[in-house]
Amino acid sequence: MLGYAGLVLLGLVLLNLLVRRLGGWKRLFRWIKREFSRTVHAFYDPIAARIRYRLRVSFLSRILRNRAGWAQAEQAMGFAAAIDPAMTPYALALAKQRIGVLVAGIAAERPLPAPWEKDELDPRLWWIERRDLAGYSAPGGYVPPQTPLLACLGTDSSGKNAIMIDLLAGPPSLSVYGVPRTARAVVQALAAQLDVRLPAGAVEVADGIHGKHDGMPLADAIQRRGAWFVIGAEQLDRPVPPGVRLVSLGVGRGSSRLMETTPDRGLRLHGAASWLEIDPLPLARAVAKSVLRMPPHDFETRGPRGPAVGADDLGDLDLPVGVAGVSVLAGDAGRPSDQASDGKAPSWN
Repeated sequence: MLGYAGLVLLGLVLLNLLVRRLGGWKRLFRWIKREFSRTVHAFYDPIAARIRYRLRVSFLSRILRNRAGWAQAEQAMGFAAAIDPAMTPYALALAKQRIGVLVAGIAAERPLPAPWEKDELDPRLWWIERRDLAGYSAPGGYVPPQTPLLACLGTDSSGKNAIMIDLLAGPPSLSVYGVPRTARAVVQALAAQLDVRLPAGAVEVADGIHGKHDGMPLADAIQRRGAWFVIGAEQLDRPVPPGVRLVSLGVGRGSSRLMETTPDRGLRLHGAASWLEIDPLPLARAVAKSVLRMPPHDFETRGPRGPAVGADDLGDLDLPVGVAGVSVLAGDAGRPSDQASDGKAPSWN
């Protein structure tokens, strides 16, 4: 027995010496805890990501099929535009109970008319309860120039808000670039939304967007009579004609709004609030499930307005800070600054 006890004691002494040589018991326990955590995450994270993806697909599918939700979102954009002529709505967050409108421009210090509320951290994020829209009206004499044309981009980082962008606000060109697979999925989802919501013939999908659709070359598609929106993947060698809006896979020509798909599978809207994080991954599946049940767009005007100047005229770089659009030829020169918030708004979730 004494011999066995001696062997055990010798083993403990040698183990202690080895542990001390490796940095001590505390360091050993920290290493064990770290490796255990990594092992748990290796099994848990893929399952959690799959569950999160399915929940967000289900959430977006309900949003895309909800006719009242689309109507309330367009109402909120129009009402927000009537509050302050110096502010331009360009996107919104649609949640179950409320809507947050993102506006560009120099934020004024004066409060918003009830029932609107500015976000605590970002004065360019205006909230309104969805139930309050029914009793709200724009100021007397205000005539909206055109009805917003919204398209869904995905969810926010919490998965509780659907992020929508007004495709008629800003430059006549929208460029989606970055990680090729994600960028292509976003452009295809935008094309499907436009195709089902706009009148027949208003959308032309050019060659190179979808493997199962043999479209015409972009140079011919952009000239097709009756096309309001053209979706293409080629580089144009001519300006976008007046009255036509282009959704481009890759950086387009001239003045364009930029959306970048990032390596972490996110979507960044350049010129938007710095804290806005968009998850575009559930979008394609949600659109595929909902495309036959999405409500048509109710235009109050006869289609999109044409730009006042040619698409190659980079005069938008001289506009005041806050214009929702950037030039792909001038780096950050035309990008609106957003110094009002450097973190996620506390009321976002």
